[in-house]
Amino acid sequence: MAKHVIQLNNEFIQNKNRKAVAPVPKRKHLGLILVVAILLFSLASMSLIKSYENLQKQVVLEQSAKKQYDTLSKEVATKKEEIKKLQDANYLQKYARSQDYSQSDEKVFNTNNPLVDGDGTSQ
Repeated sequence: MAKHVIQLNNEFIQNKNRKAVAPVPKRKHLGLILVVAILLFSLASMSLIKSYENLQKQVVLEQSAKKQYDTLSKEVATKKEEIKKLQDANYLQKYARSQDYSQSDEKVFNTNNPLVDGDGTSQ
């Protein structure tokens, strides 16, 4: 025995039938939109990666410049001390004599004998 279902023809049933028959909205352009979105995100990511690499290069250059600055600062300080010392007449005279320079009327005797102390006594 087969049962037959009888439907009423009222407003509720008619609305339900319309919704069931209504076509699903087509998403023709959804794939294209997704591809474009992926391309935009990948371009943005590549730009960020390049910026990060440039930043790392700049950090390395900055560290190198700081080291060079420190070295040059120490060298400048040393040179300033030398200039200050060379402006003193006594130091300048001692320095010139240590470099085997003498005045025009002086005779220089080289006493670089390792067996003789600075006070003239033998060891």
